[in-house]
Amino acid sequence: MNRIYSYPCAGTGGHIEYVKIWNETTGECAVAEWNGYHVADYHNLSFNTTLTLEKGVIYNYIIKTGSYPQIIHAHYKQVNGGNITCTLFRDANGKEYDDWIPAFRLWYAPAA
Repeated sequence: MNRIYSYPCAGTGGHIEYVKIWNETTGECAVAEWNGYHVADYHNLSFNTTLTLEKGVIYNYIIKTGSYPQIIHAHYKQVNGGNITCTLFRDANGKEYDDWIPAFRLWYAPAA
């Protein structure tokens, strides 16, 4: 994967501002940062490198969101190709949850 798409709540910008996905064992790491609303499609962010997610391997992630992305209200979510677990989500007011997962999709897009 080399891109991430964030699903916004209806009527909002609902974007990801920063995301990091990494593997503790191999040291593989990919980072993507939001560059503002001036980009035509700000819901799709490009990572600094392509990362191939392997079946059965645990990856850690940090996602910092902007205005109101859709939230999956679950501690754990089985998705196509794997599982996502939330260990901590801290909202803008500092309130912490262990059952909020921002709705996103990882995908690969060939270079233009």
